[in-house]
Formats: sequence, structure tokens, C-alpha cells
Amino acid sequence: MGYGNRIDTHQHLVPPKYADLLHARGIRPGGIDLPQWSESEAVDFMDRRGIRTGILSLSTPGVCLGGAAEARTWAREVNEYGAEIVRRRPDRFGLFATLTLPDVDGALAEAEYALDSLHADGIVLLANNDGRYLGDPEFTPLLELLHERETVVFIHPGELPAEPVPGIPSFAADFLLDTTRTALSLILSGAMHRYPGIKFILAHAGGFVP
Repeated sequence: MGYGNRIDTHQHLVPPKYADLLHARGIRPGGIDLPQWSESEAVDFMDRRGIRTGILSLSTPGVCLGGAAEARTWAREVNEYGAEIVRRRPDRFGLFATLTLPDVDGALAEAEYALDSLHADGIVLLANNDGRYLGDPEFTPLLELLHERETVVFIHPGELPAEPVPGIPSFAADFLLDTTRTALSLILSGAMHRYPGIKFILAHAGGFVP
């Protein structure tokens, strides 16, 4: 099947060095083994499904696996890796850049670099960051920047700030609740009203919001 005109805004990349990091720390995103990923396999996937362009983003657990300095290093590594793929195949790929929340200063710096230097198509944010949802006042400076830049923000769920239910993978139910929590956080905090320049995309059909 030749590729059509569809844009897939929910396509995850797994940089090799990042995959090695998760394997070394025994991290299973969403309660499942980390999938294999390659640029060529992604293109084959899109060709078979009539997708012209896939917007690449990093999934849970993001880059905040230790301190702020480590998160900043990994965010830059992941974003440079994704941007290089886009430079090679601008016809087939775009990029939602990864940030460093809950490290707000790091997130501001990486957002500006990704948007200005890497020409990312937008930003990916996890629904909760260290248990704080996106309407949290601490994240106001980042939302202000993203509003001013009229940025597309793809919101992807992560692990709930609670113990998992035995036998139920977190992607099967907790992801939907995590997305719903952050959507309500943005609404009830007034962020949706204050920052209309942000174009939010909610993963997984908006969780339970509909």
C-alpha cells in the first residue's frame, strides 16, 4: 500500500542508548517489555497503513529517572536523535521534543532549544511529573512559554503516582486515568483559559474525558 495523507501524532521512538538505559535499570514502560524500534520498521509500518508522516515522541517514563542534571542530558540526547531522523526523512517524520519536568528550568531551556534550533513540531509532556499534574502552579512558567510560542503539546500518560494493581498492566487502565487527571487539572486550574495559544493533543482518545 502506498502512503496516503494521514499524519500519525502518536508514534514513539526508542533511541538505542535510551533503550540500553531502561534495560540496565529494569524499567518496563507501562508494565510491558520495551519494544524494538527502528526508523526503517517505522516507515514500513506507515506504508502498510496509509500514513504519510509520523510525529515521533518519547513515551513513559520520559527522561526523569534520576536528578535534574541527568534528565537534561537525556532530554538533549533523545531530542538530537529524533531531530536527526527528521533531517534525513522530513517527508516521513516530525518530532515532539522531550522536556525535563518536574525540572522547570531545564524544561524551559530544552523547549527553547528544541523549537528554535531543532525545529521540533511541538512538545511531548507526560500527564504527571513526580505526581504533579500539568495544571500545577509550579509548571506555570512552562505553560506561559508554550502559549507565547503557540506550541502543539502532545500529552502522554505515565505511571500513576500510586501503587499498581497486581495483574493489571498500567497501560490498560491507569494510562486512561492519568490522562483524565491532567486534563481536569488543566481545566480546573484555569490553564486552558489562560493559555489558549497551546494546542493540546490528548493521547488515547482523551482517556475517560469524553
